[in-house]
Amino acid sequence: MLFRFNKFINEEVRIEKMDEPTLISLKKNLMFRLGEYRTYILANIEYNFTTNKVEYKNFDKIDIPVIIRELSNEFTTEVIEDLNIDSFLRKLNQIIELRKRNTKRKVREAFDEYYKTIEQRITNINKAGEAPDPFDQISGEGSILPRRQYESEKYQIQIELLKLQEWVIKNKKKVAIVFEGRDAAGKGSTIKRFTEYLNPSGFKIVALGIPTDEEKQNWFGRYEKYLPKEGEIVFFDRSWYNRAVVEPAMGYCTEDQYENFMNNVIDWEESLIKKGTILIKFWFSITQEKQIKRFDLRKESPLKYWKFSPNDAKVLDKWEIIGNYKNQMFNLTSSNKSPWVIINSNDKKIGRLNAMRYVISQINYDDKNSKIGNYYPEVVNVLK
Repeated sequence: MLFRFNKFINEEVRIEKMDEPTLISLKKNLMFRLGEYRTYILANIEYNFTTNKVEYKNFDKIDIPVIIRELSNEFTTEVIEDLNIDSFLRKLNQIIELRKRNTKRKVREAFDEYYKTIEQRITNINKAGEAPDPFDQISGEGSILPRRQYESEKYQIQIELLKLQEWVIKNKKKVAIVFEGRDAAGKGSTIKRFTEYLNPSGFKIVALGIPTDEEKQNWFGRYEKYLPKEGEIVFFDRSWYNRAVVEPAMGYCTEDQYENFMNNVIDWEESLIKKGTILIKFWFSITQEKQIKRFDLRKESPLKYWKFSPNDAKVLDKWEIIGNYKNQMFNLTSSNKSPWVIINSNDKKIGRLNAMRYVISQINYDDKNSKIGNYYPEVVNVLK
């Protein structure tokens, strides 16, 4: 009898199976617990006016596994997964890692933005009325989004992307979207969903190979020939920012080349923007554990084994080095006109949907349904 009772309890912990009084209590208690973490995190952050630096009194980053374990014990693992709290905590750590003067304000804003979505998130889960997608045969991964909900949301988003493309073509606009990030973070699969139903004559995907010696010396020129023409959207599957992270981390460029790029990239980008290019820069972020799992899945897959390259094996040993270059890139090459936008994509489906939503939210095209561009704040982290 005890086994059957435990099974019954486990079946009732999902949000879509809770009655109204239980949901009200859940929201109230969860907001209280998140408020406690908010107070704890903010109390750790100080700005030293003597050194002009952000300092942390007790910890340099949030211990995500500990918090997830505490919340799971109180609210169940399923509830914490449904509300994507792991991604929210990762976003907080991304803000804390950069040690910017506005760190405390950005942490407050992140909490406030996430609070506002909890009610709607629970409503959406109840409307979906089905369990999350546990496993996808091709990717080897599951998602917290049920398959039907994912397909429905993607359909609505892709309709908006078609409207956007028609506006770009009609008004001779130029749109460049940069996709950077860790290997296996989902850049390529996201580009595929962006372009799935677009008119092929109005976009192109740029994925350049190893640069020639001449291109190494004329780095910006290498990419200028692929920038969007009037009436075109260009998706860069990796971009000029190879020189900010991958090349220095792997020893593929000199220190002078790296410094020259970092000193000039913002001026170069802002000149493109001044000439009419709409520029969006994505960084797809995953945890080290997720990257290793995806590499293993690639090696074992009869359809994707070719995607695991010798360079991927080298990357595994460069996690910290790449992270250091990445944070320096965020600090030095994110401006109000061309900010970096981090997409937390441990859950690929949620990551790709919210990358598409972000683009929709940023461009004022004709007949726009603004609600479709409402992205999950814990998934999208805009570094301004």
